[in-house]
Amino acid sequence: MPPFASTNKSKVSLQQVNITSNAIQKTVRFSVINCSLKINHAQPALNDEIRVPSVIKEMENEEITSPSVAGRLVKGGQVFQQNVSVRSFEIDSEYKMSTKAIMNYLQEASLNYAKKLGLTIDTRFGITPGMRKMDLVWVFRGMHIEVDRYPCWGEVVQILHWTCASGRTGVRFDWTINDINTGETLVRASCLAVMMNKNTRKTCKLPEEVKDEIKAYLREDVEPIVEAFKYSCPQIEAMDHIKTGLTPGWNDLDVNYHVNNAKYLDWILE
Repeated sequence: MPPFASTNKSKVSLQQVNITSNAIQKTVRFSVINCSLKINHAQPALNDEIRVPSVIKEMENEEITSPSVAGRLVKGGQVFQQNVSVRSFEIDSEYKMSTKAIMNYLQEASLNYAKKLGLTIDTRFGITPGMRKMDLVWVFRGMHIEVDRYPCWGEVVQILHWTCASGRTGVRFDWTINDINTGETLVRASCLAVMMNKNTRKTCKLPEEVKDEIKAYLREDVEPIVEAFKYSCPQIEAMDHIKTGLTPGWNDLDVNYHVNNAKYLDWILE
């Protein structure tokens, strides 16, 4: 949910950063400043093992086959679990869930998690009582997504979501989207969520009052589900594709009156 909308025109640049290919796999990474997307198009061999993240292994005794629209808390409230069915208006021309739909589901899982914990007040997006007093909102920063296979139309998938402490400035959000029948992990995502003052539009350290509100649900010593890849941002002149004159519209804003993170991806892919 990064930066707020402005009437100033902005520039969105897209560069294919890295491509590797062989007979069975093609990996493409795209990045724009503080948001990155890695897509793996792979045809696994028949004897390949299904990769199951440790958080799923920890839940072997949990019931995971009963779909739940509202979601539920597991692992003592430290993991949020929600099952969703891929709908026709969330797919692309190849009947696969769009990247925008994936990002929206990740955000929705975070908001539903906060609601289940009783931390969200009124109708505000993930705002705790302490955050409301200080006019603070969450901002997604440095999101990384890895897609091994896009869920298809009609498939039921399971989203697992948890949060971890991350330094003094914020918390890390982790997600997986899994095939509900096989347990195979289709999508992994991780991002840093920081505090922003909605009046000054400046980020700030995580206040102790807010930290106390959420500390019981933060997982400790858990590695990011996605390993962040870093590289220096090339000069604008080196970009392969540049679109200028882009102006955010009212339809690009969310309830916090800033451009939602999924909208950036829409602009980039377009």
